[in-house]
Amino acid sequence: MTTQEDAPLLITEHELIALIALAGTSAALRCQSLFRLDDAAGAPLEQAGVATLLERGLMKVEGGSLVPAGPATSVAAVLATSNAWLEAALVTPKAEHVYFLFGSGEGALILSLSKYGVHELRPLTNADGMFKTAIEMVTFYLGSAPDGRPAAATLRRHLADKSFRSVHVKAGQDGSLEMAAGDGEGLATESLPADELENRVRKGLGL
Repeated sequence: MTTQEDAPLLITEHELIALIALAGTSAALRCQSLFRLDDAAGAPLEQAGVATLLERGLMKVEGGSLVPAGPATSVAAVLATSNAWLEAALVTPKAEHVYFLFGSGEGALILSLSKYGVHELRPLTNADGMFKTAIEMVTFYLGSAPDGRPAAATLRRHLADKSFRSVHVKAGQDGSLEMAAGDGEGLATESLPADELENRVRKGLGL
């Protein structure tokens, strides 16, 4: 995939809330909504996040102000300036995988959610790498099928006006693919040749 080889940065929800609050931009708040953290955001968890970030050396006090440090510096920069957002959900017989990808001219990141509340952040090569990585994940889980089939993937591209475009791809037990675009019940599905997956998904996402 297009992720860089750096080890993932482990980060908790309260640390994400603290970095988003520190950035304080509309782009960062959009990430907060995308990560489903709006209800959790606020002083208690933000303060807890600041404390653990300071303890881990991911935040420091400089000139009387809090600033991100170490690997958190680039995370905060991307949060503050993000203008591209993508959500990926993959459902297999063994597991459900949820990822949030976000980027800007400052770079791009992929956030892999864990049910235990300690998530993984990995850098991507660039903002366009978000979409390439998402398509590679769909191809891997539905094509190579390490978790088995049937399997399904939903990619949702969030736009600046808060609308979004969605694409759903399903792999049958025999590996055959079908695709639908949009949201809601009763979506029309079409057969999807494997060699057309990337182009059709990009088109469905408006890329």
